[in-house]
Amino acid sequence: MNGVAATVRNRLFRTVAQHSDMAADMRRVVVTGMGVVCPLGSDVPSYWENLLAGKSGISFITDFPTEKLRSDIAGTVRNFDARHLLTRKECDIYGRVTQMSLVAATEAMDAAGLGGWMCDNVPGREAREHLPAPALDRWRAGCLVSTGQGSVDIFERQVERSRLRGPRAVSPFFVPGVMPNSGTALIAMRFGLRGPSYSLASACATGTHSIATSTLMIEAGEANIMVAGGAEAATRQNTVAGFGNARALAKARDGDPTTACRPYDVDRSGFVMSEGAGVLVLEEEQHALARGAKPLAYVAGFGMTTDARHLTSPDDAGLGLAMAAQRALERANITASDVGYINPHATSTKKGDGAEVAALQRVFGDRLTSIPMSATKSMVGHTLGGAGGVETIAVVCSLRDQLLHPSINVDQLDPSFPLDLVRQRQAVNFEYALKLSAGFGGHNCVLVMQRY
Repeated sequence: MNGVAATVRNRLFRTVAQHSDMAADMRRVVVTGMGVVCPLGSDVPSYWENLLAGKSGISFITDFPTEKLRSDIAGTVRNFDARHLLTRKECDIYGRVTQMSLVAATEAMDAAGLGGWMCDNVPGREAREHLPAPALDRWRAGCLVSTGQGSVDIFERQVERSRLRGPRAVSPFFVPGVMPNSGTALIAMRFGLRGPSYSLASACATGTHSIATSTLMIEAGEANIMVAGGAEAATRQNTVAGFGNARALAKARDGDPTTACRPYDVDRSGFVMSEGAGVLVLEEEQHALARGAKPLAYVAGFGMTTDARHLTSPDDAGLGLAMAAQRALERANITASDVGYINPHATSTKKGDGAEVAALQRVFGDRLTSIPMSATKSMVGHTLGGAGGVETIAVVCSLRDQLLHPSINVDQLDPSFPLDLVRQRQAVNFEYALKLSAGFGGHNCVLVMQRY
């Protein structure tokens, strides 16, 4: 065993007693609201119902020509419209990812009982006048809703405009429209959030990192409320071409796009690009209870590491992801034996799935075969920077309802993977769930979510 592996092994079996004092004094973070926009639904109830039913949101791409692309399928949000929250001019300024972020955040704020914070003079405000505006400290309410790639549609549109008509034709709103933090800025402006607000990017781990970082800010006392999550709407001709030319994308099987995403299946052949936004309202527990909010789950722990090995390829041994998982368990003051459910990254790529299973084996050992696990991406596809938010919402719903959604399209589990994959809706009784994410650049983030 080399030095790095030995270090990880020692950490995996180290006692968590040293963390008990820290956990006792820590401000606990709860989820008080959720909002989602994705191919399986543009609200949390629809999304959760379709997940439990094992429905697929993957279809053929119809927004641009695909004849010369290596893949012609994606997870698309059909008939998406944000004009109930944005004016026509604002819809031109803000990209699709920013609009999705705002719609998801609005649902989450409404669910948390904070919808009355929406500022005046915005579309849809008249219909929301009945919502109370809690007298809370807006200087301790922030936003961290991030995207991995930003407003790709705005960027493409303005570059093409410059090519055809010259640089003077470029919109003066090009820069504010395309900047990655526009979603967070718009949400903060709409709800008057004056605490810490910004965005971060860690590719496919972006949403999960945003939740973890927001949790850290609440624990540290920098905020009492954080609107956190991730979003992506990057399914454009050039991005599909780039991922396709890298041989990373799956294709329709026998003309059926719904069976293409096959996490852990022996015939998995790549991920399916998707779009969407998943936003959670995180809040310090006593602060939430004092205002009469109903917590849905705890964010009990998190861990963040970096492989530091390769820009796009994961560490086959899963060392970094395993260490992130162990740190999340330690911060939650639990051990691997306490985990009752795993929601994995599960991209459906050969190397990615293999590295993730290797990491899970390091953390759980032989017990891995008895922990139920379900891959949300098998139905939603890979929402890239939005994946952590969209999938963490599924975990919270699982904890709340004590139900697990299935993994679809796993006709033949890879024989090298000792997993207990959920194949159909399953009733359970568990307290802790593990949510894993990994992104290009070797970025790893893992959450421990706890039943409230």
